[in-house]
Amino acid sequence: MVLVASWDRCGVFSFGDKSFRIRNKGMMSGYFRAQLGLVVVTFLALLWANYMVFMVVPNERVMGPIQRIFYFHVGSAFAAYFAIAAALIASLGYLATRSKKMDLLLEAAGEVGFVFCTIVLLSGMIWAKTAWNTYFNWEPRLVSFLLLWMIFLSFVILRHFGDPARVSQHSAILGIVGAVTVPIVVFSIDLLPQMAQLHPQVVSKQGLRDPSYYQALAIASFGLICLQFLLIWIRAQIGFLHRRV
Repeated sequence: MVLVASWDRCGVFSFGDKSFRIRNKGMMSGYFRAQLGLVVVTFLALLWANYMVFMVVPNERVMGPIQRIFYFHVGSAFAAYFAIAAALIASLGYLATRSKKMDLLLEAAGEVGFVFCTIVLLSGMIWAKTAWNTYFNWEPRLVSFLLLWMIFLSFVILRHFGDPARVSQHSAILGIVGAVTVPIVVFSIDLLPQMAQLHPQVVSKQGLRDPSYYQALAIASFGLICLQFLLIWIRAQIGFLHRRV
């Protein structure tokens, strides 16, 4: 929603029948500076996160070096949830207004959300192979997240191969379904019996003993969330230009 609002304020895009134009060069330069600023912040945050994870944080006592994937695994989950929240806003906005801008945001947020869900799934499988000697276990958190990933996989397939006349409406519905699934993923550990759980509750149960663990997690999460916003922004721009061709 912030991205769409910025388009309107800056006057960067026009969805009328006239050819593509920049309405105000001064506003355009401000728009470019904002995007460049986000690039710089994202780069510095991720650079700092890598320094913290690989140079500052000590090895975890049980897992050893493989535990370092935890910071990017959890950070990617936060980024995925932010992207899915943007997809939810865009889905509701599109169903209410049939706005092309909302559809652009929905397409961008859904695809970026799928990318980060995939990163979470793959990094979790790498960790699970070391911790459980298997890449996947049918426990509540993993199964619910796999369902979330499949919803957004369906979203991406629908956007690329669906009926052009209905793809926007159907993908908006999928965006809402995916967003509703997120609380199930997050609270599956708390709602189901402990005996059914294998997924570690490191953050909620204060399992990070060294303060640097929390610092690295916070910095990595911030950097990945910024990256998610940047990717949505860029993907929406690409989508707009693609529709103008």
